[in-house]
Amino acid sequence: MLYTTAHVVTDRPHRYIKQLVSHMGRKVPTELDADRGSIRFSIGSCLLVASTGHFDMIVKAGTADAVAAVEDTITGHLLRFATKDTLTVDWLPLVRPAATEDDAALLALDRAAWTAGSGLPSTRVEERTAYFNERRKPETHLVAALGGQVIGTVSVHRTNPFPEGAHVFGLWNLLVAGQARRMGVASALLSAAERRAGSQGARKIGLRVLATNTGAIRLYEQHGYAVEGRYVDEFLIDDAYVDDISMGKRLTPTSQGSV
Repeated sequence: MLYTTAHVVTDRPHRYIKQLVSHMGRKVPTELDADRGSIRFSIGSCLLVASTGHFDMIVKAGTADAVAAVEDTITGHLLRFATKDTLTVDWLPLVRPAATEDDAALLALDRAAWTAGSGLPSTRVEERTAYFNERRKPETHLVAALGGQVIGTVSVHRTNPFPEGAHVFGLWNLLVAGQARRMGVASALLSAAERRAGSQGARKIGLRVLATNTGAIRLYEQHGYAVEGRYVDEFLIDDAYVDDISMGKRLTPTSQGSV
């Protein structure tokens, strides 16, 4: 899947979301609640989320042409509704390559998103002053951003030092900000990571996840990752033994691309 986003500044975000969703609901399936709406076309979908002074839109579709068609439809209707406002709608990829300048934002995200169920407490003993280091490099990371704000990240790179295993990549450090959950950001990061790995010759992606991180396990399973091994009682965390689960996914030709 491909994902794009637009950040629309307005003092009436809820009004525009309600108007757009209500209008499109005459033709296609839609949903609307207090702060968000969704529109589902046959070729893709658009999620709209209201915040103070703006709203964000995320388009999801299987091809670049389908993404463009959904973007054009949403933008056209939205601008027609804006008879009293001057709205700017610029679509950008939701996920982009990380840059050195993202370090401070990623460090803050890492601190906020970490929980005892998702990682090892010993990694938090020393207070880090930077996110990137010799193990975590910008060139292996992707970031998700809404309105210029980093809201998620993932790292993907080769894990096997031998040429016979050059087709196997590993997935690491998948993080999503709390305020950006339930918006498809983790799915967008996974999809982009798979495309990047595929473009670099990967035929398989593997990952490790603690058995206590049930939400992450469900996410990976939904995206086609299967359990390949279970390391029983691998870690002792807060006086309880925790299994470490190995998961993997074989990439199809449609997973390959670039980011």
